[in-house]
Amino acid sequence: MRVIKNIKAIPKIQKFRYGMILLASISLLGPLAFLPQLVGNDDLCGTLCMRRFYLYFPGMTWEDFFVHVNAAAIGVMAFGLILLTTLIFGRMWCGYLCPVGGLAELSSRMLNDRWKIEFRSLPQVQIRYGYFGFYLVAMPALGISACSLCNFITIPRLIEAMSGEYRGMIYLVSSVGLVNLGLLLLLGVFASKGRAYCQFLCPIGAADSIINRIGAKLPFAHRIRVAKERCTGCNICARNCMCGAIKMVDKIATVDQMSCMSCHECVDVCDWNALAWTTPPKHHINEPKRIKKNTEIFPLPDWQAVHIHSKKEALEGETTGRAVPQVNWVSVFNAMVLLTVISVMIVGSFL
Repeated sequence: MRVIKNIKAIPKIQKFRYGMILLASISLLGPLAFLPQLVGNDDLCGTLCMRRFYLYFPGMTWEDFFVHVNAAAIGVMAFGLILLTTLIFGRMWCGYLCPVGGLAELSSRMLNDRWKIEFRSLPQVQIRYGYFGFYLVAMPALGISACSLCNFITIPRLIEAMSGEYRGMIYLVSSVGLVNLGLLLLLGVFASKGRAYCQFLCPIGAADSIINRIGAKLPFAHRIRVAKERCTGCNICARNCMCGAIKMVDKIATVDQMSCMSCHECVDVCDWNALAWTTPPKHHINEPKRIKKNTEIFPLPDWQAVHIHSKKEALEGETTGRAVPQVNWVSVFNAMVLLTVISVMIVGSFL
């Protein structure tokens, strides 16, 4: 009865989101995986791969790039569609459809909080793009296969193993399989909200985040936005954000579009309607109040999609009058070097 009660308490948009994740999982992952089977695949590799075609290999030419694009033609088109959707509507693929990140999230949410590791306070942008740089350049240069740390193959093989298929069992007892299974458990099932892998190691998520940030300024783009005049500073939205994309700055919620997945959970828990998935305001920000028959009519809220800067950076920007950089590239480089060393030690020890 308690389980049924908890399910009924889930907001409608979250039920819809979970339903879409489960539908995508059934469609894209084994043992059914009927969408890959339409093109002769039984998983998300080969012509369906959305990750490998843009890697830079030493001595790579434009001709080589187009060969890779042609080899993964459907994956390239799917990747382009994901970015186009993100530009207009936010990260719908990551938050509503990705079966890999979605299943990790659902598994984590069913686990008691006492067993979970809190990752959301870590410097996500630095770690994410440090690894992304390592993934794009360092891995091919070092001869490490991009498939070695790919959760797009780990979860399908895990499902195969659970259904008794020989290939999945062999993969999970292999050295690469054990490393990936460990990452899935550590950064998925046992991570708070289950989205640590998505935030730190997913190359699609890294590219998607950039487009999400760029699109936030478009007049027709939907994003999770904050009406500052409505925010009470209660911090409930920040505590519930599965990506750690919301921080309180001067007791006002601010959204980092480099991390936000447009999942709508913050909107669901805000009792003051200070957050919404909406477009930028079409009215003038400083419109005065209008009074009609002694009733104050307030202007429409100034919905803002805010990119977070540290207080130190903000003060430097105010002092010098220069634009504050959105990413600390020194930290990104340092993270890339660290991740290169760690990954070489982990993957290289099994080769």
